[in-house]
Amino acid sequence: MEPIRRRRAASTPKPPGTGEGEGSLGEAEVYPPREDTLLLLPFAGVPPGTLLLEVGAGVGLAALTAARRGARVVATDRNPHALRRLRAQARAEGLDLTAVRTELARGVGRFERLLCNPPYLPTRPEERDPDRWHNLALDGGPDGCRVTARLVEELDQHLTANGTAFVVVSSRQDAGALERVRADWTARGGSVEVADSRSLEGERLDVWRLRLGAR
Repeated sequence: MEPIRRRRAASTPKPPGTGEGEGSLGEAEVYPPREDTLLLLPFAGVPPGTLLLEVGAGVGLAALTAARRGARVVATDRNPHALRRLRAQARAEGLDLTAVRTELARGVGRFERLLCNPPYLPTRPEERDPDRWHNLALDGGPDGCRVTARLVEELDQHLTANGTAFVVVSSRQDAGALERVRADWTARGGSVEVADSRSLEGERLDVWRLRLGAR
């Protein structure tokens, strides 16, 4: 089995509930969902009215799942093709989902739940994917933790007092760098626990549950 974030496809498979005729919406420019994305879906099952943010949404599987349950959803990404496709799907279904082009969660407010599957593949400059948009979904910097660290550093700006974040991390990331991300969050009074895990060939994926304070 190839590393899940190195596989490329000619086009993105349609998520459940996606209509036909979306080829003009940039499917080939949107990185397809993999096993790591699917790990977040159980945490998108929130009560109606929940304020939920998916950071780096891509095709927006988690965002759409939450919106279909009646959540008030914001999805962010830097990829305009992903956002255009997600907006079209939300309009077609009449969902309360706003797609925003921004860096991580900049400028979108605070949420009761935040979901993110950040790019975590350790990547040196010469290893970057030649496809700009696929690289955006893959490139975690030399230690794999560049985006994860930035997200967690800013997390207290995007959660409500009782809010919870669920973030995918991987054994492919540098263990020392990942531990520093965890230690920095807990030193600031936050809590981290593993909410779910999955072992693949040569890799372990965890979903971190992060809160603003130990509870």
